[in-house]
Amino acid sequence: MKDHQVVFDRINRYGEPSARRLFSHQLVDQAQRRARLGHLDLGHITWGQG
Repeated sequence: MKDHQVVFDRINRYGEPSARRLFSHQLVDQAQRRARLGHLDLGHITWGQG
């Protein structure tokens, strides 16, 4: 799966435990790691844009 946004949509709607049950723990971890690196736009504004 290339689009980790699907994982985040699941987390936002049903919570992280549900996402870990539906997807693998590894996939959830990868998606979270990519988000911390700034590869996903999760609707957050960066510092200084607000």
